[in-house]
Amino acid sequence: MIFLHPRNLAIIALADLTLTGCFDDAAETTLPTHDVEWFKSHDDERKTTLTECSNNPGELKDTPNCSNALEAEQQLSSGSLRNVDW
Repeated sequence: MIFLHPRNLAIIALADLTLTGCFDDAAETTLPTHDVEWFKSHDDERKTTLTECSNNPGELKDTPNCSNALEAEQQLSSGSLRNVDW
């Protein structure tokens, strides 16, 4: 086999170690995921999350917090139409 040569194994191991340092998963800060009920009871956080999601829909649209905040907003606003006095 071509990969069993010690020199090739050393090159592959060195490349692997080099590339491992290029991708830092810890650099991404992950926010805790909140459920719909939490967003329904935390108005400021819901509004902030919805603003962030609408400002960057390409990256945040499909995240759990955006989906849950939007669902909470929809549940809170459904049936809240005001009566119009004629």
